[in-house]
Amino acid sequence: MKLDGLDTPSVLVEVDIMTANLDRLAGYCREHRLNLRPHVKTHKIPELAQLQVRKGAVGVTVAKLGEAEVMVDGGIEDVLLAYPVYGEIKWERLVSLARRARISVALDSLEVAQGISRHAREAGVRIPILVEFDTGMRRCGLAIARESIGVLERIVELPALDYEGLLIYPGHFLVDPERRNQLLTLENRQLSTLLGLLDDARIPYPVISASSTPTAYMSHQFDNINEVRPGTYIFNDRNTIGCQAAGLEDCAVSVLSTVVSTSVPGKAAIDGGSKTFSSDKFLSGDGVGFGHVMGDPGAVVEYLSEEHGHLVLANAIRRYRVGDRVRVIPNHVCACVNMHNRIYGIRDDEVVTEWRVSARGAVQ
Repeated sequence: MKLDGLDTPSVLVEVDIMTANLDRLAGYCREHRLNLRPHVKTHKIPELAQLQVRKGAVGVTVAKLGEAEVMVDGGIEDVLLAYPVYGEIKWERLVSLARRARISVALDSLEVAQGISRHAREAGVRIPILVEFDTGMRRCGLAIARESIGVLERIVELPALDYEGLLIYPGHFLVDPERRNQLLTLENRQLSTLLGLLDDARIPYPVISASSTPTAYMSHQFDNINEVRPGTYIFNDRNTIGCQAAGLEDCAVSVLSTVVSTSVPGKAAIDGGSKTFSSDKFLSGDGVGFGHVMGDPGAVVEYLSEEHGHLVLANAIRRYRVGDRVRVIPNHVCACVNMHNRIYGIRDDEVVTEWRVSARGAVQ
């Protein structure tokens, strides 16, 4: 099918760019002897997770138990749930899933560990765990302090859990390269302090799982890490461009939209709004707008209402007419893909495949 046969708005994936992104990072990880465990929150598609595994990933990372279930149903055999799983219903689902595949869990509290341990022991399964520490993101993770080692020691002693090491998330590295290098120095200092505390307590750390897309290609500069979990790298987006972690040529995803109104002078409305792109802001670069209009960077996606994307055309280099089609690279591709039931793989102006976003909405 030709591209003009698709209705809009539709999410497009340049298959060759996506493949190059996958091959490049897989090669980097092989070169630096890093296990690649990509985060599938970006695409939520088992077929693409399988492709990542075929290209060398040791398994995948998910954020929610529902995503893990979809991935295991789709044939993925090794899943890290990088999110604290709390609640009787979730613990029951977790141990049920652990009977079908290798499911490891990252956690940062005794409460979560005790719940998983109790259910795993009763079910006769074992759950591998990583313990998360906060190195600067300030979202989850135990503090790097002596008192946290006592918590870790209690977690390690729990039955039916197999402690495998540490998890950190440098999500605060969505900044320009100079600032990333400054943060790297601080990160390694934090890691050194943490590992020193663990050495003093004689607690091993065979796995140190880290990284994000902005830090993917500097992962070998993080002291002692041996596993990386980038997600966005498969597609990239405007935020990864803005922090110079990718170039425009590395962005595989765009949203095909139609101009539906030009009645307001100096503006145009397209048929994709917050329910198409998500309302995620541009968190890097100049922080302006909600997407990059391909072929016309002077056109600004000024704001989004639910079903309308509002383009300001004061600096546009083309004239926009009702019925024109435009492609817009979203600010945050993970949230954008999660808005859609299907996305389409393309080469030039041909639609060559489509994928169902099977884990869409799997937030429980």
